[in-house]
Amino acid sequence: MEGRSIMQPDFQVESRSYDQMVRGSWQAYRLDQNTQVSDEPLAAVSSDCLRLWMPAGTLMHWSTNPRPLRYNCIQFYWPQRWYTFSAFYDDRVLKYTYATIIQPATIEIERLSYVDLDLSILVKPDLTYEVLTQAEFEQMADLLHYSEETRIGSLMAMRTITSSIQLSLGL
Repeated sequence: MEGRSIMQPDFQVESRSYDQMVRGSWQAYRLDQNTQVSDEPLAAVSSDCLRLWMPAGTLMHWSTNPRPLRYNCIQFYWPQRWYTFSAFYDDRVLKYTYATIIQPATIEIERLSYVDLDLSILVKPDLTYEVLTQAEFEQMADLLHYSEETRIGSLMAMRTITSSIQLSLGL
């Protein structure tokens, strides 16, 4: 990524738990639909997709402790989808992508907030994947009394992502 001149103004992101406690917040830079930050072809995304860029070193203010990002990151958010993607790059080379199951994000002019539903998938560049936090999801769903709609929406989102990966691999 050459300079920040092609980026739009700073964007505030906030992650919350189902009971609305703030888990983390960070600053990101909004990318337009045509900005390319890797050596891969630019993936087509829907017009309602919000792409946010965070360079390596961006301070992530987590409730447990603040820590800087190790790699460059592009996050993808949609207003009606139950997931977000965070693609991590070492310079311009994709290292891995996290798919995080969320309640659909609230997107405003210069800020975004979402509820993290404690279910995530690690996807490697070769499209192998691992569901990382199924036990945590089930524990938090019971502890925080996730609604039936939230439980079903979460599991459907996970199935959408894993099915898409399997179809890409021809499984």
